[in-house]
Amino acid sequence: MSITIFKPGIMSSVQDLGRWGYQQYGVPISGTMDKISASLANIICGNDENEAVIEMTLHGSSMAFNESSFCSFTGGGCTLYIENHELPFNKLLHIPACTTLETKPSPEGCRAYLAVSGGFEIEKKMESASTYAVSQLGGINGRNLKTGDMLSFKKANRSFDLSSMKTLFNEIRVSHWQVPNNLGVGEKINSIHVVAGPEYDRFDEASKNKFFQSTFTIGMKSNRMGYRLEGEKLLLKEKQELVSTPVTAGIIQVTHEGDPIILMADAQTTGGYPRIARVCSVDIARLAQLRPGSMIQFKEITENESLLMRDKVAEMLKKIKFSMI
Repeated sequence: MSITIFKPGIMSSVQDLGRWGYQQYGVPISGTMDKISASLANIICGNDENEAVIEMTLHGSSMAFNESSFCSFTGGGCTLYIENHELPFNKLLHIPACTTLETKPSPEGCRAYLAVSGGFEIEKKMESASTYAVSQLGGINGRNLKTGDMLSFKKANRSFDLSSMKTLFNEIRVSHWQVPNNLGVGEKINSIHVVAGPEYDRFDEASKNKFFQSTFTIGMKSNRMGYRLEGEKLLLKEKQELVSTPVTAGIIQVTHEGDPIILMADAQTTGGYPRIARVCSVDIARLAQLRPGSMIQFKEITENESLLMRDKVAEMLKKIKFSMI
């Protein structure tokens, strides 16, 4: 079984939950930007959460299912259509052979995830299928998807009872149940929870106040490596050069010009800018669903509160997974 990419859209790539354990060698973790939505897509299909998925940015993608398949779509940024019929997110779908699916604009979200029952047959590099295009690593020849790419499915796919599914139209079926929507976006100003970073106290009091009391806008130059924020300038008490220090997704660095950058999935492994804060892991997924132009405001929490938020989501995923057995 396989799918063929007719149009990759703005940016589509193969990702899993990341290339962990190689940061000491300068290799970024990469992986899906919204790891919660990606995990949900795999859980719906009865897969391990770390199976490879297709991450699609906004709309414009088109693909053909070459054989009948069970699959799921989660996240946001687009709507799903087959022959002008809209398909639901967060449900198990059965798509018949020789069916073409396309994505169209949606008012909310930024990234959608496609998982197929059994997972995609992708050769792993450094124990991960994730695409890191900067170094041509992983995925399909180390690059984003393009027209004509064919992605095969693993043979050990899970079978579902078609009689227990609702027929939408033609032979397309959908589960009666639906998992929770993870987007949590759409507010005029989105609250993002952060923990104070290692260099937080090096910033002057005015900048600390601005960081939490003002709003920032996600800039147009934002990408999988980092979100560049526009807004108030943040200044150190004293200008000084810092030695390069470890960084990872969620770290908020501040440039010499005073502009914050939130590091995302393809973040480098070290950096020389001061780290004013770190985004709670749960809210990294929310950030992944925000588009350039979205406004955010930071809210300080403790490390323990951040861990509690993480554990709450982990428990939610666990309950959903057990309910599928």
